[in-house]
Amino acid sequence: MSGQGSAQPVVALEGVTKRFGTVVANRAIDLVVHPGEVLALVGENGAGKSTIVNMLSGLLLPDEGRILVDGEPVALTSPALSVAAGIGVVHQHFTLVPTLSGLDNIALAMPELRFGRLNRKALGIAVDATAKTLGLPFDATTRVEGLDVAQQQRIEIIKALIHKVRLLILDEPTAVLGPDDKAHLFATIRRLKAEGTSVILITHKLEDIFAVADRAVVLRNGAVVANAATCDLTPDEVVLHMVGGGDRVQARAIAAGEERVRATSVARPEIVCSITDMTLRRTNGSVAVSGLTLDLHGGEIVAVAGVDGNGQSELMRVIAGMDMPDGGAVECLGHSSTASGWTAAKLRRAGVAHIPEDRRRSGIVGEMSLARNYLLRHGERPDLVRHGLLRDGALHRLAGERMRLFGVRAPGTDERIDSLSGGNQQKFVLARELDGEPRLILAAHPSRGLDIKTIRFVHRLLEDARDAGKSVLLVSSDLDEILQLADRIVVFAGGRAFGPARRDEISRDEIGAWIAGHASVAA
Repeated sequence: MSGQGSAQPVVALEGVTKRFGTVVANRAIDLVVHPGEVLALVGENGAGKSTIVNMLSGLLLPDEGRILVDGEPVALTSPALSVAAGIGVVHQHFTLVPTLSGLDNIALAMPELRFGRLNRKALGIAVDATAKTLGLPFDATTRVEGLDVAQQQRIEIIKALIHKVRLLILDEPTAVLGPDDKAHLFATIRRLKAEGTSVILITHKLEDIFAVADRAVVLRNGAVVANAATCDLTPDEVVLHMVGGGDRVQARAIAAGEERVRATSVARPEIVCSITDMTLRRTNGSVAVSGLTLDLHGGEIVAVAGVDGNGQSELMRVIAGMDMPDGGAVECLGHSSTASGWTAAKLRRAGVAHIPEDRRRSGIVGEMSLARNYLLRHGERPDLVRHGLLRDGALHRLAGERMRLFGVRAPGTDERIDSLSGGNQQKFVLARELDGEPRLILAAHPSRGLDIKTIRFVHRLLEDARDAGKSVLLVSSDLDEILQLADRIVVFAGGRAFGPARRDEISRDEIGAWIAGHASVAA
């Protein structure tokens, strides 16, 4: 294992405990990261991974224990002190300003700005050198809003590494990447390792752990339950440590993705949503996709594949009633985009459920309680609101029941939703949106940020909805997820829509060709 042996750890946590009220997020954590080591930090949602990241990045302080850098105790009381200690973080949700270029976003993170001076030419040279060393193609001049998600991630990585960090923390870095971009990221991680930079990889994907990590540390209920070299572990052992209970058969099934045999669906004749010759534009005005014609039937899952940033977000926003198409028309559950009243509220009442790709921006109100966030979809239910008055007891009871069903970890329904981990926030959005009898489910990256056990649970929910005659439109950058769930597949790439094609009539390689923009496969 590169850089290990007797070498002083780059970073160590000794007996670190962190509490939030009565909830113990981290319990007596002992953790070391060696020079040039890739450490995978894994666990179920709410296991304590995000809290460790926030302490190392200077956003939180431990209640007990200490953090050491190069063997010396440090107090990381701010992100600036974390960077000064040689720690860089690329968060799952990027912190870029969409209207600025990549270079300008990197400049915002430079300490020279505090004194009103910045040598842009010198910064440009340093950025180019970092990008070339890592083999990261870098677009310095285009506005971030015009870049795909992989390019945005490269900006975040360069923004962190421009400070010459010795430990880079990557939080769910492959959650938004297609196969080619993921391979490129892994190549970058290997280059960092070869240069002696340590990497902590936060991930729920077993294949990521075994593809690039030297060692895996597994958290459960805030405590370390396993710490071993990846060569000494198997995927089902990792899952067993994550979920506990000692059921090796179930763990092996979860690890292999075999918990449920995929059923073959025959779509009902009912057309739930009809899209005709639709054009979608990005926020910067460029055409994301044009000429899209697609019918969504009850009793099927239609998946939209492709690299993020190719019109998937715009499609979901239009069908959810949040935006109008830039050309063409949509007919959905008795409503038309060509008529007045194409709104999210009316479509929701008609039976559209929306699991947005960005839960923080479009799915939750962070400063409100879990119970109040439940009302964002169910505020018109007669058992919750009667004669204009909210039945508070019924609200808390119903929200609590959904939270228990979906395994949302929180002290109670009065808890602010932004105090939960990202995975638990996602599970809450799923619990809320899938409550009731939606006829059309818009699921944008529904498993993003979820642990492997919860992913299987979500997949079953979508399959059950399909089998009950509901229509599901799934957007995912995870090709394995699409191949497991979809009845028909559409690919967005290079301003075009390829397909749809039935899942049993198209191969993984043919889908890959479409994602690359090659129209060599007949629809």
